[in-house]
Amino acid sequence: MGKRWTLFLGTSARCAIEQQYDRGFFAVVADGMPDVDPETAMAIALSMSEGAEMSPALAAKAVAALRGVKISVLRDLAWHGMRKHHPQVTPDLVDDIIDDIGDDRFGTVIREALQATQPTPEAADAAKPEVGDAAKPGKPARAPRNKKPTGRR
Repeated sequence: MGKRWTLFLGTSARCAIEQQYDRGFFAVVADGMPDVDPETAMAIALSMSEGAEMSPALAAKAVAALRGVKISVLRDLAWHGMRKHHPQVTPDLVDDIIDDIGDDRFGTVIREALQATQPTPEAADAAKPEVGDAAKPGKPARAPRNKKPTGRR
């Protein structure tokens, strides 16, 4: 195809997925890859992107996990992730793009897009309350009140 495409699973794409499937975004992702645990996913990703070899046991586990992957869900993730920058894109066009770039490259693109939806360690740390913060969980910390002198002692 020779065209450059942008796939970003931002808020609008994730909301569109939730509306389409009537489930939470991460539940849809988990349903799309039901048998892929983190260790297997990493091994598959390294094998696909870097040609890393897997042990026979891990390779068998990867093959079994990949049998449960729902390509239609991954295609829908790509479709919704592309619509913001390419409003003309359709599921059929996404199918053509996947066929053009190949399953290995498509797997890498989807993996990277999904990883981008996860908070970075820095962002997760920024969301944590400061040490010594007296606020109860779920409640914002109150600013100290300025006390005015009343003239009484």
